[in-house]
Amino acid sequence: MDVTNIYLPHTDYRPKINGFVKSKWQELWDSFPENKLYQVKPRAGTRGHRSPSKRRDDIVLTRAHIAHTYLTHAYLLHGDERPYCIPCDCAVTVSHILVDCHEYSHIRQKYYAVPDLKTLFERTDSSLILGFLKESKLYRKF
Repeated sequence: MDVTNIYLPHTDYRPKINGFVKSKWQELWDSFPENKLYQVKPRAGTRGHRSPSKRRDDIVLTRAHIAHTYLTHAYLLHGDERPYCIPCDCAVTVSHILVDCHEYSHIRQKYYAVPDLKTLFERTDSSLILGFLKESKLYRKF
């Protein structure tokens, strides 16, 4: 039997091709460690604990992951001043809201306790993040 005449279905190649593409993607992603998204998500292509069934939940979680929400960035669209957290005396950012803000600490304690965004998205179930955002009345602002 001639080895060159063996038929292999395309599905046998798919895992190898996917692995190669993911490795190239990771190499490119690793070349930009100063990117703010890299700090939150150092592994390209992974989504962690995401299982929401509703599209709106998916949108809110994606916006939280990329740290770009209506609440934190609407000022750019409207030409306003950057939002400021008065109780904490700092700029309003996704990291501040989800991890640091004293205003929401009592609600956040019910759902999770993490030191940073990276840990939040790697180790916290998405339903807990969504629960926090809904109870704190921030869900619609994301």
